[in-house]
Amino acid sequence: MKNSIEKLFDLTGKVAIVTGGAMGIGKGIVKRLADSGAKIMIVDIVEQKQVDAILSEIKNNGGEALYMQADLSEIKNLQNIITQTVKEFGDLNILVNNAGIFSYCPVTELTEELWEKTINLNLKALAFLSKLAVNKMIEMKHGGKIINISSIDSIKPTGNLSHYDSSKGGVRMLTKAFAKEVGKYGINVNDIAPGGINTPGVAKIAGTTLTAQQQQAMKAQMEQFVKMLPLQRIGEPEEIGNAALFLASDASNYMTGSTMVVDGGLLIM
Repeated sequence: MKNSIEKLFDLTGKVAIVTGGAMGIGKGIVKRLADSGAKIMIVDIVEQKQVDAILSEIKNNGGEALYMQADLSEIKNLQNIITQTVKEFGDLNILVNNAGIFSYCPVTELTEELWEKTINLNLKALAFLSKLAVNKMIEMKHGGKIINISSIDSIKPTGNLSHYDSSKGGVRMLTKAFAKEVGKYGINVNDIAPGGINTPGVAKIAGTTLTAQQQQAMKAQMEQFVKMLPLQRIGEPEEIGNAALFLASDASNYMTGSTMVVDGGLLIM
């Protein structure tokens, strides 16, 4: 039984692209997929030196991973991601669309610039990279797994995030729309809706864009939020990685167009 379970989650021979994989949730996903044997193309906008540690860790554990620096909001850059991944690893089996931006802004202060910047990366880039991945999987005559990172804010808005919530709501519907069309090719498309996760991105926002008074208010709000959670804690990136591993593995072969909520019980509050 043990061997059969291990085989179910074994990604040896599979090739995965993880966008936004240099830190936070993306990094947690990269670790889990690499631990299970997948070859990983990490795609992010950060400098190479910020990814060297995770690349070395994967290599030291016997895995394979490479890094591509790319601005995903520029649609012209997307084809090269697919092309280089197949060139380096010879295949494409898994795409994890994790890259995204998150910034607080009351609807009364929402600008066209912020709206477009958020939609372009969180939704438009995800859609067109998924399209290219689907075409490559069909061309290579095998199925595949596409995993989109949405958010519980696509289900239950928390406030001051109308632009972000709209983009993630779009991700959930896009997941269903793609799943309905590409299932006949053996391609599963699902999304993960994380709740509060301990990531550098959230810490950066709290530390650089808010006044001291706003930071204190946010800290108090977060403490109250955690107390209300049934699990009484914020999630860790690797826990989203666990969900991604399930969706990337054969264990989820009869699951498509679904949203996997990983939120510590937030939606039942």
